[in-house]
Amino acid sequence: MSSSFSSEIIQRAEVLSKDHKPYPYITEKGLGPQKMIFCCIDPRVEPEKFLGLTGGDDVLLVRTASGTPARNIRDIAQIDSLLGLTEIIIIKHTDCGTTYITDDQVRDHVVKHNPDLAGKVADFTLNNTTDLVAGTKRDVEFVKSSPYIRKELRDNVSGLLYDIKTGKLTKIA
Repeated sequence: MSSSFSSEIIQRAEVLSKDHKPYPYITEKGLGPQKMIFCCIDPRVEPEKFLGLTGGDDVLLVRTASGTPARNIRDIAQIDSLLGLTEIIIIKHTDCGTTYITDDQVRDHVVKHNPDLAGKVADFTLNNTTDLVAGTKRDVEFVKSSPYIRKELRDNVSGLLYDIKTGKLTKIA
């Protein structure tokens, strides 16, 4: 029987569990992280490193394709109701893979592998863009205008751009 990566990471976790320290107890609107950061899943982007995050930081890090929060708006509302979020930060990065693909290409890929969906994927959009500044502003505005997010949190949304070549972080919105 061949070994799978899931078996390998279970073994790694077993070793690491010997030094495990549980996260502090989370109460309703209290001791849990209150800042949520959206960042791309690109393996070249390591937000823990370029943001200097440690296990004790007051941050929930959410990795999505292109760092886009739109697909997680319900998660934001749910976590906010539990923890009382104070800030949302959206971080895009240069040379993002999503800038090289269009919604049409993704729809074609889905239909190629799931022919039954032909004609049903017209509204399947990812809002990819080659303009990272515009994309960052669009995502910030999306969260700020969401009726599912309370006003105090909508007022504390920002967008940043990480340059993977220089390591610089710039505020966009």
